Amino acid sequence: MGKLWPSKWYCVVWGIAGFLVLSSGGISGNIVTKVVGAMLLFAVTSGLLTSYVKSDHIVKRALEVIFMLLSFGVAIYGYIITGSFILGVITLFIVAMVLFAFVVSYLLPRIRGNRMKT
Repeated sequence: MGKLWPSKWYCVVWGIAGFLVLSSGGISGNIVTKVVGAMLLFAVTSGLLTSYVKSDHIVKRALEVIFMLLSFGVAIYGYIITGSFILGVITLFIVAMVLFAFVVSYLLPRIRGNRMKT
């Protein structure tokens, strides 16, 4: 199975973008900008751990999940605090992706198993 992202530079660019967005929100006082920047940073950190840290240690896997849950939690928190339409759409998109991933991870082995039998 290949890497999720093409190169480490891709992750670095998204990480810098997340930091700049978070910093911009801190300077301007805009909560939505802070939330989007924090979500980017947590998601990029989880992606880096998933793609580039070569370990099957339980701590690494736990950190991947924790950073993704933090990203999701920040989106929900930001939506509850601000009621922003953008954060609501982002939250719904994340929920849809998580549900799709669970459904696919459940169905795909069953589909492959049926193909192997025939």
